[in-house]
Amino acid sequence: MPTNVTPEFDKQRIIYEETEDLAQRIEELEKLLSLAPRHKGAERMVGDYRKKLATLKAQLEKKREQEKARRGGGGAEEGVVRKEGAGQICLIGITNSGKSSVINSVTNAQLDVGSYPFTTPIPTPAMLTLEDINIQLVEIPGLFKGSHETGIGRQALAVARNTDCIALVIDLSQDIDAQMQTILGELDAARIRLNKEKSAVRVERVGLGGHMIYGAQNFEGDIEEVKEYLKARRITNIIVRFQKPATFEQLVDAMDSSVAYVRAMIVATKGDAEGSQGRFKELEKKYSDRFDIIPISVERKENLDGMSWAFYHHLDILRVYTKIPGKKREKKPIVLPEGSVVEDAARKVHKELFVERFRSAVILRDNDKIKRRTVGLNYPLQDGDILQLASR
Repeated sequence: MPTNVTPEFDKQRIIYEETEDLAQRIEELEKLLSLAPRHKGAERMVGDYRKKLATLKAQLEKKREQEKARRGGGGAEEGVVRKEGAGQICLIGITNSGKSSVINSVTNAQLDVGSYPFTTPIPTPAMLTLEDINIQLVEIPGLFKGSHETGIGRQALAVARNTDCIALVIDLSQDIDAQMQTILGELDAARIRLNKEKSAVRVERVGLGGHMIYGAQNFEGDIEEVKEYLKARRITNIIVRFQKPATFEQLVDAMDSSVAYVRAMIVATKGDAEGSQGRFKELEKKYSDRFDIIPISVERKENLDGMSWAFYHHLDILRVYTKIPGKKREKKPIVLPEGSVVEDAARKVHKELFVERFRSAVILRDNDKIKRRTVGLNYPLQDGDILQLASR
């Protein structure tokens, strides 16, 4: 141990060595490393601590995998809500945050609204009609610390894992930080990552070659920590590509097939409550860099339409209307993922007739400088396009 360490480092070292809980031990060791001296005489010590950190993280991952396997078959899939409509949005928040009121305000549902805890005991769907499409809204039972370890919590979070978008419902009449910490903590424990880039780290197991790490400049940390982590987990032949800036946690997630990446937004409810404006500003200051935040008041019927369209835009979909020449366009649209091309729409209409025997397509756009254009199968579509297909 170098003699010229700071008193803060020595104090933190004692805390680390006396900590028994595995997750907390990792946290204390990370604090210790942040206080470590940077001179050459401390390099070996820092290296040893980094190896210990990698080993502890590997142990924690193994422990979580064992717990997950032990809980396997516990019926988490029983509560899965079958997806309907153009997309599915799960509303997640603590108890009495206003989830039922939000759904009732924009659908024909009549979910129970009460001042008592856990008014909604199971995931409950309702349908929002937005112009000519339907969006399924699902209320998830209120989250609390540790809910991911309960039967109903696992059941509810199983629905959230498979949804198209999660709306975090934050009550502006209550403490913002407490709500966000509970919700994000439970989702994280259930291995649900919100608005995270899945492609930042790509992992490929190979037969030979040892550890091959590419894009090390994109790793936000010491690349030696990655190598030690792989050794600690006894992973011998692997290719790791850091394709975008990524943290150690993103590497761990990339190696875990059970991690779900879900789009997310925030709905800030009870904008009519006393002190709500100040709490909304606090919410924006702390979380607007990560989430789109939509303020509403069900009581005053404020911004409910804006919230509904925010749901639509967070589904990353577009509507295309087919048309037979000389007739009006179809009233019901074809719903496709954003980034779709003419061929994707043609396949939905009739693969053999309009893809295999494709001759041409005409796109009509009222809001474009060119109102009518003839295009091919690879032409990108926009929301609201009117499409005429012709076959040979």
